[in-house]
Amino acid sequence: MNENKLLNTTLEILDNQGAEQAYNYLLQNHNSVMVSNKSQIYNFLYCLAAVTGKKEDALTWLEEAIITNKYWYRPEVFDDSDLDILIGKDRFERCRAISEERYLAAKKTAKTLCTWTNKNSNNILLALHGNQQNMQMTKPYWDFMKKSGYQVEYIQSCELDSYELYRWEENGDGVYQLNNVCSEIHWSNYDTGILGGFSAGCNVILKALLENKFHCHYIIFQSPWIPMINEEMDNILEALKQKEIKVLIICGDCDEDCAPLAEMLNQKAVEKKIDINTVWVEGLTHDFPDNFQDIVNEYINTK
Repeated sequence: MNENKLLNTTLEILDNQGAEQAYNYLLQNHNSVMVSNKSQIYNFLYCLAAVTGKKEDALTWLEEAIITNKYWYRPEVFDDSDLDILIGKDRFERCRAISEERYLAAKKTAKTLCTWTNKNSNNILLALHGNQQNMQMTKPYWDFMKKSGYQVEYIQSCELDSYELYRWEENGDGVYQLNNVCSEIHWSNYDTGILGGFSAGCNVILKALLENKFHCHYIIFQSPWIPMINEEMDNILEALKQKEIKVLIICGDCDEDCAPLAEMLNQKAVEKKIDINTVWVEGLTHDFPDNFQDIVNEYINTK
């Protein structure tokens, strides 16, 4: 089981069975996930412990995260209403202060990263991570495109989420970051360009295509979190049509937040006769499907 699956299953149990069952599930399974950075798992542990009234457990998990493992979180995390029973406690406030100090130090040196060093193919795929992720977590999902002759590169946001994890703020500078990267890697020199995104990374791609002149041939969206379509749908559709961009959307039918947005974009794009394909994955929540590689390969090879 990977981290995404563990946390998504925990959320499902939380929604369907309550916090106590979700906490028990996470307690039983969190050590089975082999990742070097478990900051988000700890966040779930201390939040669920607090919600279920287990103050001592919650403070112990928080101290293990901050003091023992030296993780940190963006300041907003400590204002989560789930943690109300801890606010004001000496141990909690100590962890909050240590975390904020580390966050501010990291913010001073944060910068956009990209794996690109030079051109080694005529075709390129540039992949964007989602929130609470980094580009190392993204690589296992997209690297298969190298077998199809694509130079696969990754961009990592400079917007901090928590220790070694990043995000694309809805009103942040993701467009500026993506545009700069595309200029630096000489995007226009490639015969075929694909932009791939997961979750909030998809929102950045749409914004960038709307606000900038650079072109891509394909967009591949996995579990797209694209709230910008609520206000910019007509402009987005016009940009996709004018630039003749082909769009593939892959989304779980159980992804409560993203499925309605994906369906809205798909429906309007079909009406405008834009080249869009949407694949609904039965039973999938907010994650990549097991057959992601097969879906993408079939799409690219038939276009």
